[in-house]
Amino acid sequence: MALLAGCASVERKTASTAESNPFRYLAWIEGEYQTDYQPNREVVDRHLADLETKNPDPSQTDAYLEYLSVLDASGKKSETEQKIKKYLADNPEEKRAVFLLAVHYWRTGKKELTRYFFTQLEKETGFPWKSLLYNNLGMLALQDKNRILAIDYFDKATKSSPEIAAPSVNLGALYLQSRSYSAAEQAFAKALKIDSHFEDAALGLGIALEGQGKYEQAHQAYSRFIEDNSSALSVTYNNSVLLGNRLKRREEAAQMMLLYIQRGGKETAKAHDILQSWR
Repeated sequence: MALLAGCASVERKTASTAESNPFRYLAWIEGEYQTDYQPNREVVDRHLADLETKNPDPSQTDAYLEYLSVLDASGKKSETEQKIKKYLADNPEEKRAVFLLAVHYWRTGKKELTRYFFTQLEKETGFPWKSLLYNNLGMLALQDKNRILAIDYFDKATKSSPEIAAPSVNLGALYLQSRSYSAAEQAFAKALKIDSHFEDAALGLGIALEGQGKYEQAHQAYSRFIEDNSSALSVTYNNSVLLGNRLKRREEAAQMMLLYIQRGGKETAKAHDILQSWR
């Protein structure tokens, strides 16, 4: 079982939902799973273009910080760093901008600078993005192979504000690794309540249910998610395999797998092999 970590890819969300949640660009992502772990560039660029038409004004703090976070997610490294540092020079008291700089450093491979700023922010009792901070400190702990510390940070993140789904998904992934399927089910279900378009949460929930032998419930969970997220190819793949191999509904499973292939799923070769095994 590979590790789910961080924020879901926005490519499987509706544009209106994805583009209204700047926090998804700030919960840094690192790991291996069936999703690609990066914000979809087309969605990010569209959101960035929309923000830029409004002439981002540093005096409008929340809106400008959102603009900086999306600019960073778009991959414009030098421009992002320059603008964050300029903003901090003019507004040194704005700790959220320090967080943006730390995330930017992580994205550009400057891990020790990231760690330094995150550690400093952890000491700030009034820091308003504690859930994001604890989630990302948990990610650093995972990179350091400190599972116990990572779980502690993720747990703190789930109890902090603003309410985000990423730490619950991270906890669920770690529970899956240890085959604690019931605990994983609860964590992923919580994540989906927070963000009903979070594909990694839907995948994790289905896998946790399958791990408990609850195959029909897993199928229903996958299907409910697909109803509202028709482009959720990873969930479609899992649902097809479950239908064909566990529930023995191979004709229905084959139709679903063909749809997955037609839409350009990443596991096309495996999908063809599975279809052959059902004939």
